[in-house]
Amino acid sequence: MNPYVRLYFHCPECAAILTGKHLESPAIQCTELYSDGKMMCDELLSEPQMIVVCPSCGHIFWVIDPASPEKTLIPSFKELPTKQQKVAVYPYSSWYLFGSNTYRTFGKLALIHQYSHLLTSFRPLSAEKELYLRKGLLWAHNDLVRKTSSYKFMDFLKGDVSFSTWRHDRKHRMIYKYQFLKHLPAYKANIKRMIEILRSSPEREVEKVYLAELYRLKGDFTKSLELITELNRSTHFVNIIRNKALKKVSTVFKVAG
Repeated sequence: MNPYVRLYFHCPECAAILTGKHLESPAIQCTELYSDGKMMCDELLSEPQMIVVCPSCGHIFWVIDPASPEKTLIPSFKELPTKQQKVAVYPYSSWYLFGSNTYRTFGKLALIHQYSHLLTSFRPLSAEKELYLRKGLLWAHNDLVRKTSSYKFMDFLKGDVSFSTWRHDRKHRMIYKYQFLKHLPAYKANIKRMIEILRSSPEREVEKVYLAELYRLKGDFTKSLELITELNRSTHFVNIIRNKALKKVSTVFKVAG
């Protein structure tokens, strides 16, 4: 069964038709959950993309209001009207994650630059919209180091993979790590601003957990542990954050999947 429902919507500027899809049921099990909040379902983000750059005219518009996720700003329709059957339709891949191919190095970097560009040029931004964009930027940064090396040198020695495969995988992991370190100042500045936005609103238990993780990602292990001690209860996720903060480990980690 296909868990996604296909839909169509118009660019409010040029009226180009874009295809989209969303989860048919919120009960669909997602395959991966990471400590920075990113959740994947069949290699796609579990939550819909709220902002779009039109692949036809470049117009930037919000599809969903982050302050009210249940509110759709751009009306969608499930089938193309008969009179529009001959009109060009832009596929999901042309605007999903702004058309960035995140399986390639340049695609990962392009996504980082796109979120950075939106944050500096697309204003004014409400706290909800800014937080949404900054969370996307956080995920894009962490995508460079999100997955550890698939192959160990021992895999080559045991004959499980060829030397060229192991070397190719290692080369790309080194490139990703270099790019992550290169963007580290911007990465930490983005997290600092996310913390400021979250702390400006009344703190709930779930927000304190996420704040503790943001401090850990930023490298402020003392503050992360301080927030954890304020929590009313502990969970598996909280225990991992605590252990990594104690060990002064600041990289993103997989929670489930």
